[in-house]
Amino acid sequence: MVIIPDELVDEQGKHVQVLRAWPRHDGSLTIEGRESSSGKVRAGRIDARGRTLLVPFRTDASLPGLTPDAPAGELLVHRLKRRAVVRTDGQYRKFVAGGKARSVADAHRAAATCLAASGLAVPDVVASDDFGLTLTAVPGLSLFELGRRLPNSDVGPTDTSADAGVPAQPNSPAPPNHPAEHDSLQHNQWGQAWKLWADRWPAFVEAAGAVIPAVSGSYTATDEIATVKRWTSLAMSTGALHLPEDRVSGALALVARSLAAAGSSTGVAHRDLHDKQILADPETGSVGVIDCDTLTVAEPALDLANLSVHLDFRVAQGLLGSGAATVGKHNIRVVADSLQVPEARLNAYAAATALRLACIYSFRPPYCTTARNWFASLEANLHSGRPLIDAAA
Repeated sequence: MVIIPDELVDEQGKHVQVLRAWPRHDGSLTIEGRESSSGKVRAGRIDARGRTLLVPFRTDASLPGLTPDAPAGELLVHRLKRRAVVRTDGQYRKFVAGGKARSVADAHRAAATCLAASGLAVPDVVASDDFGLTLTAVPGLSLFELGRRLPNSDVGPTDTSADAGVPAQPNSPAPPNHPAEHDSLQHNQWGQAWKLWADRWPAFVEAAGAVIPAVSGSYTATDEIATVKRWTSLAMSTGALHLPEDRVSGALALVARSLAAAGSSTGVAHRDLHDKQILADPETGSVGVIDCDTLTVAEPALDLANLSVHLDFRVAQGLLGSGAATVGKHNIRVVADSLQVPEARLNAYAAATALRLACIYSFRPPYCTTARNWFASLEANLHSGRPLIDAAA
């Protein structure tokens, strides 16, 4: 079992708070954190024997061009030997390892071309080479950031601990999209941003005729089962969830059985849709989506369930009030109804997302307790047959 520390110290004595880790099947972990003093993003690894390595800031032999000095800008993401993102001059430089940069650029170009009629803004490719690509910024703030800016009055007392893992209770919750008189401008913007997304997402999904020739293959329920199996295997082999294997494997069996049932019609899918991937500017009416390199064809329930469950998880993290989450989930329900997504498929993909998030966040020190509590709640729902997404939302 590999222990993920809350903090590491590099060779210069700088303290780095470990925020995320990605497990590998050889027992090692790739880690990402921030320097406590400067806030700089740092990358490293922990091998199967527990030995740690933090590479120098903005240095990665597998990502040519990523150096301490070039390109100028702020390093936002660094996953060692995999990818990095630098923000500079209103653009984003994405470094991709393994010779995949050109295919990622092609996927973004396809998204920009095929989805123009949907009304959703997507990044344009400014330049690309063998090592990475440069993308334009999508206007607005992410739904995650808009949610974080909501007044504290929307967050109940149980939200004060990010690791509590207990959904917050709203204070005088307002009906979805009908804020009470005391609600602030931020609450209005939150509701408007969600409506902008809901108004445009069906056209995104229904652009399949234009997108199918530009994307490779599709993503099926069988693929989703394989993805969840991979994460549960990693969580069990490392002991990250600190739970008996039979409980995790039992939950996986129920999720797989639900997903394997009769599917539904397909459309364009983002495949990694959550609140950090959608950007909106209520003042201008702009709404867009980023990270389109996973664009595929799949059941619409895949994206909608992923987005809805992420909102519930933000509540569990203490990052969003449940009243605000209800607003988002109401709009997701509107889209699901518009696209005639079967209830059973929405809940099957929701269960898969919930189990995957429990595993993913068990590798993130700030939220490992949240992940275990979240799993316990999911397990209870699975055994009782309660739906994860309320039809009346």
